[in-house]
Amino acid sequence: MSLRRLWLIATKETWHILRDFRTVYMALGIPVVMLLLFGYALTMDVEDIPLLVIDQDHSQASRELGLAFVTSGIFSVVAQAEDAHDLVARFERNQVKAALIIPPDFERDLAHGDLVHAQLIVDGTDANVASIALGYAAAIAQSRTLALVATSLERHGLPLGKQLRPPVTVKTRQWFNPTLRSQWYMVPGLIAVIMAMMAVLLMALTVAREWERGTMEQLLVTPVHPTEIVLGKLVPYFVIGLGQLALVAGAGVLLFDLPMRGSGVLLVAISSLFLIGSLGQGLLISIATRQQQLAMQFALLSSILPGLLLSGFMAPIASMPKFVQWISVIVPARYFLVVTRGIFLKGLGLAALWPQALALAVFAVVMLALGVARFRTRLE
Repeated sequence: MSLRRLWLIATKETWHILRDFRTVYMALGIPVVMLLLFGYALTMDVEDIPLLVIDQDHSQASRELGLAFVTSGIFSVVAQAEDAHDLVARFERNQVKAALIIPPDFERDLAHGDLVHAQLIVDGTDANVASIALGYAAAIAQSRTLALVATSLERHGLPLGKQLRPPVTVKTRQWFNPTLRSQWYMVPGLIAVIMAMMAVLLMALTVAREWERGTMEQLLVTPVHPTEIVLGKLVPYFVIGLGQLALVAGAGVLLFDLPMRGSGVLLVAISSLFLIGSLGQGLLISIATRQQQLAMQFALLSSILPGLLLSGFMAPIASMPKFVQWISVIVPARYFLVVTRGIFLKGLGLAALWPQALALAVFAVVMLALGVARFRTRLE
């Protein structure tokens, strides 16, 4: 293999990329667009749940209970009503997601020391929002109960009311993402999804376009070895992939305050393994299809769908059915996602990430070997 011929092929491919505006946009524009859309639009944070307050008591105690939901920062009162006659209609029109019903004689029963009830109805269509709303409602109810018990004890001249505390106090502390910002969780995963999709798609379309135009046959009659052709075409897109890594990671740090706690050198090294495997996958698709339309379909089907659904980006792999977990073992984005989140958020080193690095190295060797072997076979 001649390094000079390899360099000439890589230079030729680079000029083709620079002259094609669509390829440049796909390589650099689409990753930024995806980052902005996913980063700002796809969020798992739950805030300002629309709440309907049906206060049938109109007392100081009932107003304090409604105020406790508002001051939590999770609920936002969008309407108040005297009764629940149109409650179902409000839920059906998506005007509210929760309804707090305070019964009559709420304050009077509290003053008498009787057991009182207040009802919270939650729209369970979105299970995530419903579960979070119920959790916060339970915490609000516990806090209000303790406050009311303390007030009642003080009213009866018992000083223990001021010292009243829950029997068990649990103090929580969030490591690695103290503010629980969903962008910090999403952006490192987006790096894996974007790099997987773009590397496979660009490589598959480029080589398939050469087959369609007949320029590949012209290239093959030259003294250039097939391996030199493959590697020469791979080098420019490898550099583009590293540029996408820097672009998306830099945008994540600047726009979403994403911390970079680990080693940038380790991130680039493991990303290189992931890129080589993805480029080899795109090469294999282009050789098998030789048509841009088919290559694009297979590239998207084999990269973005597994990257989004089977990598742990949208949902934890441990919560998936067992047979889906076994399928996800062959998805490289699954391992790369652990690497990006581990380096950015936890500051992990190679001692913790070597299993993922090894899996990506195996994937890179297999894909590149299959691509080169298939290329030679089709030529023969």
